[in-house]
Amino acid sequence: MPDTGRPAAAPAQAPTARIVHKPHKFGTRQKSEIPWLWSDIRTSIRFALLLLPVWLTSDRFWTRAWRLKSRIRLRTGRGMQRKISIIQEALGLPDRQAAETIARDLRAATNELKTQALKSWRPLGGWRPKIALEGEAHLRDALSQGKGAVLWIAPFVFYSGPTKIALHREGYTVSHLSSPLHGFSGSRYGIRYLNPIQCRPEDRLIKERIVFDRNAPSAAMRRMVRALKAGEVVSIAASSAEGLEAVEARFFDGIMPVAVGAPRLSGLTGAPLLPIFTVREADGTIRVAIDAPIALDPQQTSDERCIVAATAFFHRLEPWVRKYPAQWRGWSKWRPKPGAISRGR
Repeated sequence: MPDTGRPAAAPAQAPTARIVHKPHKFGTRQKSEIPWLWSDIRTSIRFALLLLPVWLTSDRFWTRAWRLKSRIRLRTGRGMQRKISIIQEALGLPDRQAAETIARDLRAATNELKTQALKSWRPLGGWRPKIALEGEAHLRDALSQGKGAVLWIAPFVFYSGPTKIALHREGYTVSHLSSPLHGFSGSRYGIRYLNPIQCRPEDRLIKERIVFDRNAPSAAMRRMVRALKAGEVVSIAASSAEGLEAVEARFFDGIMPVAVGAPRLSGLTGAPLLPIFTVREADGTIRVAIDAPIALDPQQTSDERCIVAATAFFHRLEPWVRKYPAQWRGWSKWRPKPGAISRGR
């Protein structure tokens, strides 16, 4: 549970879950083929204006500033309205205003990533958040088996940089599986000029960033297998943005997808699969909590192991999201009932 860092007890019966296959759309134009976006211009101007102020002010100042900005009700677009409805239904909130506050605070936290990335480039120290690493014994025990460890990271807002910082400080050798769109933009301009603002400081903290190629997914898998055979750590975000397969499993009495890469990798190599939950507390401390490994049965098929892993992961994740709903980035993927499951679309 979030208050103790201990894994929740396993459910008495595993909820219904299934593997879904996303179609590979050969010949379609990918987002990364777009030269530039209007949002790239806005982001570039914002970065130029914020650079010195960010270097000279505290994290807490920007937390308050972004939150204040997000709560100024100029316009609530359809995307925000949909997110508010999802949050209200998933959490069972009787008051829509409470759901709207969560959605706006989530937008504020996402904007904070920009200021944190800029602060990482600050001379003489960069970004130095207060981080507490919990559950390290789980990782040490996993590595003692000699098969490496797979870290399945819940995609809370502040997971990317602080998780890498925490593991780097303790001397772990980490290879991280990354989306080619990781950062602030998916256009060619954004990938070349904007995303490195976030990626390059992170790359100093890891051994390798393994960028997933949708046209050659096995290449990333081979590189991760090599890292695990060397007894190292591989980290993967528990999202569904990449990959051609996902598990759709029950989450908050609805359905949530997650890519199968992490449990497939764990089952293939025998490396323990450990969930990680990274959240920020009210005092600004960022908690990086490594949970106990998810038990996988080698006698089961690969698909069966993926379903078991996803079910267990979402069961452990739920109390964290309930306590830190304004830091969870997966709301847009949640569906309220089995009948609304997306069939690979």
